[in-house]
Amino acid sequence: MDKRIPSLDGLRAVSISLVIASHLTLEHPLPLLWRVQYGKLGVRVFFVISGFLITSLLLKELQRTGGISLVGFYVRRLFRIAPAYYVFLGAMVLLIPTGYVMATYHGAILSALYLNDYTFSGGTLGHTWSLAVEEQFYLLWPLALVLLGLRRAPYLCASMLLMAPTFRLMSSYGLWPTDPQLAFESVCDALSMGCLLAILRERFWSVSIYRKLVSSRWVLMIPIGALLAMAVAPSSVVLWTFGLSILNIGIAMALDRYMRFPGTSFGQILNWRPIAWVGTISYSLYLWQQPFMPGSLPIPWYAKIACALACAAASYYWIEQPVLSLRKKFGQPRIPVTMAA
Repeated sequence: MDKRIPSLDGLRAVSISLVIASHLTLEHPLPLLWRVQYGKLGVRVFFVISGFLITSLLLKELQRTGGISLVGFYVRRLFRIAPAYYVFLGAMVLLIPTGYVMATYHGAILSALYLNDYTFSGGTLGHTWSLAVEEQFYLLWPLALVLLGLRRAPYLCASMLLMAPTFRLMSSYGLWPTDPQLAFESVCDALSMGCLLAILRERFWSVSIYRKLVSSRWVLMIPIGALLAMAVAPSSVVLWTFGLSILNIGIAMALDRYMRFPGTSFGQILNWRPIAWVGTISYSLYLWQQPFMPGSLPIPWYAKIACALACAAASYYWIEQPVLSLRKKFGQPRIPVTMAA
C-alpha cells in the first residue's frame, strides 16, 4: 500500500525548483521577477512541509503505541538525514584545496555541527543554514510535544507564529544579534505553521471560511499576494516581517488543498511521476545543487541542472536508500514516553 501523502512529493519538487531557479538567476535576474524572492519561498515551503510531516508521523506513533519514543525518533532522523549530509560535506572538504568550491575548513566544521543559521558564511556551504534550522527543529519539537501534550502544543505553535516576526523585527533594527532571515528563532514560524496544520487540520476544516478558501483555487493568491507585496516594497521592514507570516499561512492552506484535492489540474501535475520523483530526491538535490550554481563550472545552466540531478540521484539510490534499509533493522522505536495530558 502506498503510504505517501498525495501531492507532498510534488510540492517538494516545486520547492527545490524555486530554490534552484533563484540560484541560477543570481547573476542574470529574470525580467520583472528580479525582486521576487522565490528562493526564500521554496525554503519556506520546505519548512512548512517538514513541520507538517514530522508532526503527522509523531501523531501516528502516538495513536499506534500510546506514546512517543524520543530515542526512536532521534535514531530514525539520524539514519534519514546524517549519511547523505556528511557524504556531501566530506566531498566538499576534499575539494577545498582545488579551489573549485567556495568554502573553508572552519565553515565546514560549523556546517557539520548544524550551526550555519547563526554563523552564515555563504559560498558552497551557504545553503546548510536551512538544514541547521531543520535539525534544531528535530531536536526540540518532539520533546516539546511530549512535555506539553496535544492540548497545549498548539499554543506553543501559535506563540512561535508571534515570536518569529518579533525577532525578525528586532534583528532588522539591530535590537537582536542574529540574522532576521536565517536564525532559527526568526524562521521557526514556518515550521510551526506546518505543525499547527498537522495537529488542527480537521478542526480547521470544520470552519466554513477555511473550508471555502482551501476548496478554491484562489487560495494560491494568499502566498502569491504576500510574495508580490514584499517584492513591491522590498525595503519595508514591517512588510517583510509580517508579510512572511501571511506567506506561511498561505503555504499551509495551499498544502492542505492539494493533499485533499490531488485530482485538481495542478494536483495532477504535482502527482505526475516525473515531478513526484524530483520531490522524492529533493533532499539530496538540495544538498548537491549548490556546487553547480553561479561561480562554479563554466557550463550552461541546463548542464548544471543535469549535474545536480545526477549527483542527487546517486546520493538517493546509493546512500539514502541503503541507509534507510538499515534503519528498518536498527532504528525501530524504543519504549514510548507517555505524553502530558
